[in-house]
Amino acid sequence: MQTERRKHIRTTSYLGGRVAFNHLYATRDCLIRNISEDGCRLVFAETTSLPERFVLSIPSREQAINARLVWRSDKEAGVAFDIADATKTVSLDMARRLKKLEEEKRLLQIRIMELSGEL
Repeated sequence: MQTERRKHIRTTSYLGGRVAFNHLYATRDCLIRNISEDGCRLVFAETTSLPERFVLSIPSREQAINARLVWRSDKEAGVAFDIADATKTVSLDMARRLKKLEEEKRLLQIRIMELSGEL
């Protein structure tokens, strides 16, 4: 039985991504098959060579993350996010979106409590 070495559990995902390197002039589209706070597994349509460090963009999350190659096979790669390099700033639009989603979550939790008779 193999021991899990990751600090954070990765969740299954099906996100489109783009790897950019060479001063962002070279890009490769990929599929993000699992992801956590500190890394992910990338799948490419064809055999792809990658540098040790690159930028991973996740358009659906409006996110770009500095990443480091940990392992690779012909069409897959495991990467770790360079958390120390990540900025803590969030765009105003993203902050508004987050606040709206948190309010929706709060209202849904209240509705669940009402329906279950807890309120």
